[in-house]
Formats: sequence, structure tokens, C-alpha cells
Amino acid sequence: MRRALTAAAAALSLALLASCTDEPADSHPSGEESTWSVACASGTNAIEGVGEVELDCLGDEAATTVGANGKPLVVVLWATWCGPCREEAPEIQAFYEANSDQVDVLGVDTADLRDSARWFAEDFGLTYPSVFDPEEAVRIGLGVPALPGIALVAADGTVLDLIVKPGVTADSLAAAASTAFDLELV
Repeated sequence: MRRALTAAAAALSLALLASCTDEPADSHPSGEESTWSVACASGTNAIEGVGEVELDCLGDEAATTVGANGKPLVVVLWATWCGPCREEAPEIQAFYEANSDQVDVLGVDTADLRDSARWFAEDFGLTYPSVFDPEEAVRIGLGVPALPGIALVAADGTVLDLIVKPGVTADSLAAAASTAFDLELV
């Protein structure tokens, strides 16, 4: 039994390592500057495990307190160098477009480069706010082992669920958030 668990852990580690490249790219192939700019709003309720963390908004570089703001919050941990994050980006955007009237979404660009992250957000047409977290304070505080990761946070800052398995779709995220938040989401 122990040998099977060790083998399973090793296989999971290899799968996680294979899903992401070694380093973030430091510029966009076009050589131009990104024009992506989605402002962030500071949260009023600190996220359980993360506490009072202030990070720069990726869109306008304003200091932003990470937390819930009176509505349930979906915290999406992503990075440009993370292959599964690229696959999930359109799905998270679709979820946000369909449910932003009931649920806030906050992206957390993790262990990345700011310019690359802004291009990622622009290339994928992200319209939800994201903060820049080069030191991984949010990922570490939430206990998410690797990217991608999603935390479902109640309006009071309580973490209700963590999704740490790659492959999230708009539908699977809506189902998980509906259950966690006791809402009807699409």
C-alpha cells in the first residue's frame, strides 16, 4: 500500500511539473506594450489563511487589498507559464461573464512577470480584475500546492472550497460555485 501511495505521489508530481514551463516569458512576441487595463477594487473582508495582503492591481498598478467585497469571491491563481492556466483562461472568462452579477472574480497572477501577465490578460480578453503576486503570498496562504488553483470564498472571507485539479470549465466552475455559495449560477 505504501509503495502504491509513493508511486501515485511521484506520478502526480511529474504531471504537475510537466504542465508548466520552467520560467515565464518576459515579453510579448510583438515587442509592443500591452494596453490591457482592468481596475481592481480593494476587498473589505480578508480571506481566511491569507489575511491582510495588499498587492498591486495588474491593470492599473494601484495598491489593492485582496479580499471579499460583500459578494462571494472566486479567486483564480494563474500565470503565463502555466499550460493548464492557458487552457482554463477562456473558461474562467466565460464563467465571469455569465455570473458576475452574483459572484466576484479576482485573478491572482502568481510568480510571474508583470508585462507578460498583462499580455496574457489582453490576449485572452480577460475582463475581470487581477492582482500581481510575484511572491506567491495568496497561493501559499491558501495552501494551493501548484497552479492552477481556484478558491471559492464566502462574502465574509471564509474559504469554502479549493479546486486544485487542472481542467476547470465554465460549467464545472459554475457547478462547484453554486454548491459552495448556495446560488444558482450558469
